[in-house]
Amino acid sequence: MATQQPMQCPLVINGREMEATGGRRFSRENPANVNQVVTEAAEATAEDMRNAIHASRRAFDTNTESWVTNYKLRERVLFKAGELIRQNAERLADVVRLEVGMPARQAAVHVSAAADVFEFYAGFASKMYGETMFLPTGSQVNLVKEPIGVVGLITPWNFPLTQTARKVAPALAAGCTVVLKPASYTPMAGYELVRILHEAGVPKGVINFISGPGSTVGDELVRSSSVDKISFTGETGTGKSIAAQAANEIKRVSLELGGKAPYVVFEDADFEGASRAAIFGMFRNAGQACGATTRLLIQESIHDAFLEHVVRLGRTLQVGDPADQATDMGPMISRNQERTVMDYIKFGQDAGFDLVLGGNKLQGGDFDNGYFVEPTIFANVDNSSKLGQEEIFGPVIAVMSFKDEEEAIHLSNDVPFGLVAGVWSGDHARTLRVARQIKAGTVWIRDNYQQPAEGIWGGFKESGMGRELGPYGMDDFMEVKQIFTDGTGLAMKPAYRQVIKE
Repeated sequence: MATQQPMQCPLVINGREMEATGGRRFSRENPANVNQVVTEAAEATAEDMRNAIHASRRAFDTNTESWVTNYKLRERVLFKAGELIRQNAERLADVVRLEVGMPARQAAVHVSAAADVFEFYAGFASKMYGETMFLPTGSQVNLVKEPIGVVGLITPWNFPLTQTARKVAPALAAGCTVVLKPASYTPMAGYELVRILHEAGVPKGVINFISGPGSTVGDELVRSSSVDKISFTGETGTGKSIAAQAANEIKRVSLELGGKAPYVVFEDADFEGASRAAIFGMFRNAGQACGATTRLLIQESIHDAFLEHVVRLGRTLQVGDPADQATDMGPMISRNQERTVMDYIKFGQDAGFDLVLGGNKLQGGDFDNGYFVEPTIFANVDNSSKLGQEEIFGPVIAVMSFKDEEEAIHLSNDVPFGLVAGVWSGDHARTLRVARQIKAGTVWIRDNYQQPAEGIWGGFKESGMGRELGPYGMDDFMEVKQIFTDGTGLAMKPAYRQVIKE
C-alpha cells in the first residue's frame, strides 16, 4: 500500500521507474508530526531531467502509438485515469493528508475534484474542432488546432492532485507529451498520478516524472530548447523568472501565480451565508491557497456585527490531526512557512491592527510536533500595509471597512494581484456591477472558492497569464494553424501582378 511509511517515490522516464543517476534521495516529513518521514523520493539530476525531456520529445516527434493523432486513444486513457483515481480515492487522500497536512475531509474532496478534471478533458480530446471558410475567389482557408508539443509542467504543493490534473489532463487531451516536475514537499502525490496514467494506458514516454530541486531540475526544464511550453503554478517571483527565461526563446508559457483576494460584504448581505462562505475561503487548507479569502471588506454600517459573527464562527474551528475526521484545519506545510506566517502576525501586532482572533503558534501535546498556527483575524487593517498587499499563504486574514460601492471596488483592485474575488449583496444588480469592475479572473457572487472543471482558473495582473480548466484550459496546450488551398486554378493569379507583369 502506498500509505505505508515512508512511501517510496521513484523517477519515471520513458515508462520506467528508476532511481536518480546520482543515487541521491530526499525525504519529506509529515507537517503534522515532523518526527515521521512520510516520503522518500529520488533526487533527480540535470541529466535525469534531460533524459526525461528526450523521452517526451521522441514520443511526440515519432507519434508513439499514434498518441498525437489518435484522439480516441487519448479519450480512453483520460476516462480510465479518472476512474482509477476514484477507485484509489482513499489511498490518494492519505497521500495528500500525509504530505500536505490537509484535513481528511478536505483531502477526500480534493481527490474527487482531480477525477472530475480528467473526466472533463477526456470528453474534449475528441472535440478539437477547427474552422473552414471559402473566400470569394473560391480558395479555401482551414484553421486547424494542433498540440503544442512537449510541455514542462511545474506544479505546487498546496493542492498537489487537482493542480497537477488541471495541467496534465488538458495537455494530454490535446495530444502533447509531458515532463512533470512536482513541488519537493509533495513528490508522492505527483508520482501516484503518473502511475495511474500508465495503468490507464498512456504510452511510454508520453508522461515523464522528475522529482528534485527547482534550482537544478526545474531550471533545466525551463531552459531546454526541446521543451515547447512551460506551465507553472506557484509563487509570483518564481513565475516572473520563468517568464523571463522563456522569453529568450519565445517559448510558450502560462503562469498561475499569487493572489490577495477581496471578499466584499454589503450591508444587505445574508449574514449567515456570507460569514460561512468567508470562513470557508479563509481557512480551507489552513489558508495555503492562492485563491484564499485574505482580505475581508465589510460595509461600515454592518462592520462590527458581521465581524463579530465571523469571529464567533472562527472560534468553532478545530485545529489538529489531519487524520481526525473532526479536524477543520491542519498545519502549515513547513517550518519556513510557519515562520513566515508568524512574522506576518507579528507585523500586524506591531502595526497596531486589532487582533480579534488567534495570533499564536499552537503549543502543547501533539501541537509541539507539527507546524500549527491558530486561525487569525486582524481588523482595521490598512490596505496599503504588508497585511493588505502581500500574499501570506496562511490562516491570517485582513479585515477592513468601506463606505460605499465605489470604495469597495477601489479597495478590491488596490493590490498587485487579480486572481479571485467574492461579492455578497441582496441586490443582484449591484453584485453584477461590482463583479464587472473588479479586476480578477474569477468573481464569486454569493459563494466562495468554487472551482468547477467547467469554469476557468487564472488571473489578471501579477496573478499570472493563461487560463486553466474549462475549454480555455485546452487552448494553453494548442497552436492554431492556417492551411490555405487555392481554389482558382489560375497559374497567373491577380496578386502575382504586383511582381510579374505577364
